Amino acid sequence: MPAGYDAQAIAEAMGIAFVRSLTQEAAPAQDGPARGARSNAGGDSERFRIKVDDGSVLVVEIGDGDGGVRIGPFRRTLEKERFRPPSPALIEKAVEVGLPRSALRHVAEKLAGEDKAKIAALEWGVVPKTTLLRRERQLSSQESERTERVARLFVHARRALGSDEEARQFMTTPHSLLDGRSPIDAARTDLGTRRTEQVLNALEYGLAL
Repeated sequence: MPAGYDAQAIAEAMGIAFVRSLTQEAAPAQDGPARGARSNAGGDSERFRIKVDDGSVLVVEIGDGDGGVRIGPFRRTLEKERFRPPSPALIEKAVEVGLPRSALRHVAEKLAGEDKAKIAALEWGVVPKTTLLRRERQLSSQESERTERVARLFVHARRALGSDEEARQFMTTPHSLLDGRSPIDAARTDLGTRRTEQVLNALEYGLAL
């Protein structure tokens, strides 16, 4: 992972959290299943389970700051003790198994605010529209890697530039040092991501390029 990797902020940008494995995953949620959802929370949660040294952890979609998370079609409210702090290792493992589909939407919303058309366009810039339409619950590992790159660059840009708004503008504006591409377009490849990080490092520390 790059130096200065802010796992907490990156996980928040992707709207994910890490929860110590639940023993009754298929039990009814506090708010019940989403309308029309099948009652297969246990099966859904298995795909988001990652192995750690002391057992296993579930990658879940976070709620609105009230301790609520979504596991499969169910929403639950969990005690703070159930959450594990995000770390580079946990995020790497989550990317390997495939992030929740919602992670890409969270990142796009960070970049576009409430503009639904722009949110969709940003999502399709990371994962092609025809492919994304087939992703009901989970991204592939490659798509997850692209999503993490964009989240990482957004967090870096916010730190370097000082605000969400300036970070959004940087991420979506073509840059001469990226061959006229925007950082979100450059993030399609690892090398493009590294070049964008060099630009951000120069802005953050006053370095020459």
